[in-house]
Amino acid sequence: MNTITTILSQLINLLVLLIIIRAILSWFMQLGRDPLTRLLLDITDPILSPIRNLTSRIIPGMPIDFSPIIAIMALQFLAGLVLRAGRG
Repeated sequence: MNTITTILSQLINLLVLLIIIRAILSWFMQLGRDPLTRLLLDITDPILSPIRNLTSRIIPGMPIDFSPIIAIMALQFLAGLVLRAGRG
């Protein structure tokens, strides 16, 4: 594996971790009130917002936000592509 592949893979893993942290924190507190959670929102919103908008158009009025799960699955798929490309 080359350096670029390693860096991309680690960035994807970090994004997955941040999305999981955001989802868990959202169960216990309102995010964005302090600088640390604002930073978390700033990093994860560009990934989650388009997915959330798409799912709300497909299934309007859904009470559960599945965007973190969909984003994690997409990022894991992307990580697999990156790792395969790094081997080839």
